[in-house]
Amino acid sequence: MSFWLPVAPAFLLTVCVHESAHALAAKLLGDPTAAKQGRISLYPPRHLELMGSLVVPLLSLLAMGMLFGYAKPTPVDPGKMKNPKLGFSLSALAGPLSNFALALLSALLGSLLLGMEGAAVQVLASVLRASVWLNLSLGLLNILPLPGFDGIKVLYLALPDSWCWRLHRAERWSLAYLALLSALGGLDWMGPALRAGLDLFSRAFGFPV
Repeated sequence: MSFWLPVAPAFLLTVCVHESAHALAAKLLGDPTAAKQGRISLYPPRHLELMGSLVVPLLSLLAMGMLFGYAKPTPVDPGKMKNPKLGFSLSALAGPLSNFALALLSALLGSLLLGMEGAAVQVLASVLRASVWLNLSLGLLNILPLPGFDGIKVLYLALPDSWCWRLHRAERWSLAYLALLSALGGLDWMGPALRAGLDLFSRAFGFPV
């Protein structure tokens, strides 16, 4: 139970920032659809759903030993953008970039707490550590070039329209692709990559994660 106490608020913040980044990038690139639906927000109910934000994360943690989940899809209409392909790819890239930025900010804030005492400081430090871990994990996961993940959407820019359409239609099976990839050992690189990232952040900021 003590593990989940700092992870829960960090997870909520991570999801809200990730989805808000998609919506904000789309708005800046000409598509206000998500913004008009209130998706640029740190209020969790605007982004969360029961299956993807609770059931799937718990099952993935038990079945694969990793925390994976998803929020309500952020609506993006490339047709409203001046350059649809570029705009769609950039709005997708905003998600994982926001994860890496939030991990960096969390480590930086955590370093400011070093040497400070008090129960409130310890709780905040635990949340910030969880935030670094979660955001690096989800950032790495989201750059996977699989249908349904931000990584493949970024590649749309370099793919023929016919391929983009087929990959977009295949998004409904994203969890199946992830499970298969995990079973085949295709996610083995994430462990060393995550440890390297955590070690880098710890060395750079002196904030052990």
